[in-house]
Amino acid sequence: MVARDFKRQDRIVSTVRRALAEPLAAIGRAQGLPLVTVTEVQVSKDLRYGTVHLSVYGEPAQQQALLAAARAQAASLQAVLGQTLRTRHVPVLSFALDDSLERGDRLNQLLRGAPGSATE
Repeated sequence: MVARDFKRQDRIVSTVRRALAEPLAAIGRAQGLPLVTVTEVQVSKDLRYGTVHLSVYGEPAQQQALLAAARAQAASLQAVLGQTLRTRHVPVLSFALDDSLERGDRLNQLLRGAPGSATE
């Protein structure tokens, strides 16, 4: 059996995703949002910067409010990472909305309404 060799950067991405999932969901719940998901994390090669992509179930105004709240609490979220990561530097976090789930849902709705679709 061959052990899979993961790059350090991949391990950091996985750890960041797990560590921030619950705190970001809690920020969403505090704003009345039912679902906030970390869909992707990207970190720079030197592990000093990270971008967290969030999927937020809600209206565009609510999504922007959550994004602003996440940015305002970036320092405390970095502190959470500092307790979890075993690295010299904790990535400086930035946040972005990921609308891929919404686009997929819209595409599915369009396909269901297309002539000759299986639902007719």
